[in-house]
Amino acid sequence: KIELAHNVITTTKIDESMDFYTQHFGFELVADVGFYKHLRAGEGVEIALMEPNHPSQPPLYQPEWKGQGLILTFQVADVASAYADMKEKGVPIAFDLKREEWGQVHFGIKDPNGIPVDVVQYI
Repeated sequence: KIELAHNVITTTKIDESMDFYTQHFGFELVADVGFYKHLRAGEGVEIALMEPNHPSQPPLYQPEWKGQGLILTFQVADVASAYADMKEKGVPIAFDLKREEWGQVHFGIKDPNGIPVDVVQYI
């Protein structure tokens, strides 16, 4: 049985990424060992940031994230408010609020590493 799942982003932009997730999504730093920072935004909502090629890590975990194929999705209670807040803070919007036929409203942004972040409200 899985008790918790979280993503670890290997990046040279740890501080910039931490600022992005704490300022725009309410994450808090809960562990900092220098090369690795663990963030939490409520029960079961966690993300970690890790320097690439750190000698303490097995080779499997060392490469820096370089590309495509990952989307982080954050479900919020009021997507219109989250959208307005991001625009007010000057966060570049990748796509504006969009209502989908399957029952969600969402918009997209990118984190400092270029990772797409889908901000969603189910209706």
